[in-house]
Amino acid sequence: MSFFADLRLGEQDRGRSGLAGKARSLARLAARNLPTPPGFAVTGDVFAALCPEVSPIARLDEGTFALLDQLRERLMNTPWPPGFVDELITRLAAVGAPSFAVRSSFASEDSAGQLAAGVYESYRDVPPTGVEDAVRKVFASALAPGAVAYALAHGVQPAAEPLFVLIHQFLPGQAEGSAAFAPAVMREPLVTTRRGSLDDAERAELANGLAALASDDGATEIEWVKHKGKLVYLQARPYQPPAPSKPWSGYADLSEAERDPSVWHWDASHNPLPLSAAQAGVVAFADQHCHIGIRQRVLGGYLFYTRQGAWSPPALPPEMAEEFFSSLGNAVETRLAHLPPVPALEDALSVFLFAYEPIFGMLQPALRKAHDSLRAFLEEHFPAALEQLPILRAGVVSMASQRAELAQAMAVSANADEARTHYLATFGDEAPIWDVSVATYMEQPEALAVRASADLAPALDWQKASAEVEAALELTLRESWRQTLQASRTAVALGEADDWLYARAQAAVRRALLGLGRRLVEQGRLKGFDDVFDVPLSVVRAVATGAAAESDLLALAAQGRKARLAAKDDPPPSAPATDAGAIRGAGTGGRAIGRVRRHRPGERTDADAVLVAATLLPTELPLIEARAIVTDTGGLLDHVAAQARERRIPAVVGAHGALALLRDGDLVLVDGDAGLVVRLGS
Repeated sequence: MSFFADLRLGEQDRGRSGLAGKARSLARLAARNLPTPPGFAVTGDVFAALCPEVSPIARLDEGTFALLDQLRERLMNTPWPPGFVDELITRLAAVGAPSFAVRSSFASEDSAGQLAAGVYESYRDVPPTGVEDAVRKVFASALAPGAVAYALAHGVQPAAEPLFVLIHQFLPGQAEGSAAFAPAVMREPLVTTRRGSLDDAERAELANGLAALASDDGATEIEWVKHKGKLVYLQARPYQPPAPSKPWSGYADLSEAERDPSVWHWDASHNPLPLSAAQAGVVAFADQHCHIGIRQRVLGGYLFYTRQGAWSPPALPPEMAEEFFSSLGNAVETRLAHLPPVPALEDALSVFLFAYEPIFGMLQPALRKAHDSLRAFLEEHFPAALEQLPILRAGVVSMASQRAELAQAMAVSANADEARTHYLATFGDEAPIWDVSVATYMEQPEALAVRASADLAPALDWQKASAEVEAALELTLRESWRQTLQASRTAVALGEADDWLYARAQAAVRRALLGLGRRLVEQGRLKGFDDVFDVPLSVVRAVATGAAAESDLLALAAQGRKARLAAKDDPPPSAPATDAGAIRGAGTGGRAIGRVRRHRPGERTDADAVLVAATLLPTELPLIEARAIVTDTGGLLDHVAAQARERRIPAVVGAHGALALLRDGDLVLVDGDAGLVVRLGS
């Protein structure tokens, strides 16, 4: 049995007795007289001795998960082969380094089309006494659910090919990074730094070395470190350059100066999908008549905003926000009550404007100021409590908690009808997304079909967190602390309530458009009443007043539908996934396997599906039942992650590129422990 392999190429440079993966690439770099760290490799024979039998795996299921857990436990506890530890100690001593890098070097990674970037474990800055344990953990990572899923997705059996572990001197260095060059599509090598910096001469040296490698091996990516003033190569692997980018069509309406990403920003967190022609018209209408501190426009079908050229209304003190909202809400409700069930379009738009500017121009800035004041107070007086901000703002009785309670009650058959009635009475004017073309829950109550959630996690104890802060403050600051915290907690509740009020006002516009659409169908000018949402709002307003009697509404509606479909296939630029088979994000814990269901607002998701979305709104989250959730955007403290943890649904958020990569019916593993999404098959 061969325990170790030297980092040099022989007649055999691949196989159990040769080299594989990163070890092989390091040996090839050294053979070209490029500087590499001293080290050696643990061979696949050692893995075979620790875990001699890994039965073929056809799919991942609960039984497979249990088997993998058993295999990893066996691998971590099986005694080393006789003589291994002594030789390991001897080789570590021969390298003579104070610490080591212990890295996966599997035959099935770092190859073209199968890079497995980040799928397997590697450890840095490991002391000699910790190398044994690190080697075991690297081996065990080949049997982790995400790694097994990745292997199966690429048509290989887990642990079937040689599993080496590369051990080399750890070089902390003054700088480190990566570099890539694809001669066919790049003019010059791309050199990046994760830490530290390089001077021009060092960049040129690295670029020249990489160009020489790429001329022999094709597109190549390397990892490097600057150690004691010299560049050292740590790894080389095939590089798959991104597809050539083309200018986004949505920027065509902007000047060259406006195309700077710092000017116009895609509002993907609120409207990740293309807007209907009607909603685009509502945006333009509100932007024309309201001052809210930002300008808005629709580019390529998507909602964008900028602060340049915007004029804000007078500031509202945060302490007046609650009274202001109460007064505004009463005034809006009074105006809504005076509208008939099918209001005239101009009357509905008038009520919408009446609510829109104070909500977004006065109330929301005041709420943001209340939150900012809480953060500023802690930064000045007790910075250690900043990490407690999510807890301090938790447990607020709000419309969000009402939604959650009613959604849970709807899952209990004894109270389902009563809970549904209460839900629709309060939240029936809401819709899954902020587009006037989307049916409200009152129109489609079947969208409220839910199942009982798992036991909710214990509520975050904000009172305990507040008491800890108060105890650390001087007596003169404690009353100010209570007031500042209360203002922020009030802002949490008002932040949910203003969404509700906005939905109420927009629902009136929708009712007006639906009424007009039905009349136009009766007149033969539209095929379906909802076609009215695909006609530009300016034309619809003119039709409503009789000023556009000759407009070809059928053609305009067809154009609107065609434009919206085209926009879905041409979204604004976003960060792509780094690997075609695995997508990384932030995991909330747990793991699940299921078929992908791409999010379609208003449609029910199968409880066994993996829901994949650009983003999800807090109003729809309590109504969603899914086996797992994956979102392109978001972080561990955002709505999706927080509710997923509470309901114990496995989720990976901030998985950039998931929506572009995954299609309906794809079988995926969502590993919320590792923050990894792996496509298992189409």
